[in-house]
Amino acid sequence: MGPATAQDLVPLPPQPEGVAWPTEGWEEGELPEDIAADVQILVDEAMSRELADEMGETRAIVIIHRGKLVLETYREGFGPDTKQVSWSMAKSVTSALVGRALQLGLIEDIDYPMPTPFAEDDPRSQISWRHWLTMTDGLDYTEIDATGIDDNDVIQMMYGPGRFDVIGYIRDEVPADHDPGSTWNYSTAGFHLIARGLQRTVGIRTNCSTVGSDVSQERAMSPVTRCSPSDIPMAEWINSALFDPLGMDAQPEFDAAGNFLGGSLVWASARDFAKFGYLYLRDGVWEGERLLPDGWVDFSRSDPTATKANVYGAGWWITTGGEEPAPDYQRRNMPPWDSFAAEGHEGQTLYVVPSRDLVIVRLGLMENGGNNWPALFEWNQSLASLFPEA
Repeated sequence: MGPATAQDLVPLPPQPEGVAWPTEGWEEGELPEDIAADVQILVDEAMSRELADEMGETRAIVIIHRGKLVLETYREGFGPDTKQVSWSMAKSVTSALVGRALQLGLIEDIDYPMPTPFAEDDPRSQISWRHWLTMTDGLDYTEIDATGIDDNDVIQMMYGPGRFDVIGYIRDEVPADHDPGSTWNYSTAGFHLIARGLQRTVGIRTNCSTVGSDVSQERAMSPVTRCSPSDIPMAEWINSALFDPLGMDAQPEFDAAGNFLGGSLVWASARDFAKFGYLYLRDGVWEGERLLPDGWVDFSRSDPTATKANVYGAGWWITTGGEEPAPDYQRRNMPPWDSFAAEGHEGQTLYVVPSRDLVIVRLGLMENGGNNWPALFEWNQSLASLFPEA
């Protein structure tokens, strides 16, 4: 896999002695007495806000400190077993699945080209797993910087002409624009392609059939048979390879053509999302077994350094150590500087903070514009900073 980067990283803490792994459920603990009141103030403040307020409404908060569940709270109508949508936190899950496939020997090297739907003579077919994972693939794709619906590729891909077959949309509508590795560009499409690459790599095909014309040719008009996850062996592999070992009851989502929507859609409870974050806090090890390759978590939380961007690793958002963030919409301007996060549309966040031996899950609903995301970053960082260093 090669070295992550030369940057210094806070070591990932080991499992505390005498604390049970949360496979069968979280062991409960207490907040440190000297910070309990301040933590509760931030939590109560978040839970009191409504959709129209800054940061929107919070539906679930789960805090794991030193391996124990020390706080959880839910909005009315939600609870410990409620599955909620990941949105783009799914990218972190898909990145983990690549690491899992690498650990299992299904992927030889992430610097090799990833299986894609592109023709052999198409330069897009030579883009490596690493470049897809770090969003340095070089495709001419527009998402966060879109000015409207028409030029927003994620909307066209997920809800417009590509809605029945996201991979067909990417193949036909998203050309190459830059050399791989030279430019960072946020891309849900790239992680849908990674999910598709995984499906091919693990040798799995869907048994979903189309009715009428081929969905890859007439995506917008073709009647299709929608595939339920129970019909798709890929879901079984995801469960057996990752979710089952963690004790997660999670649900990946697929489009009508059977493509795992690995860039945007996994459903799980807040407690289960915390388990996923905990896997990364513990360096990819679970109950003494290495599920992710040695160095994979460090790779995931490191800036590739070859581009002007400095806020993204491999499937995870990272802090900048106080440096000016690029792009500037990912502004975490306060410590702890070692936090890294899975983030999703409308305010889903999963924070992992090695220096505090801490995982924070916040699920909710908020508008993406205005000061909502900066306020959510500040809330997470302020909450994490209250906890003592590990």
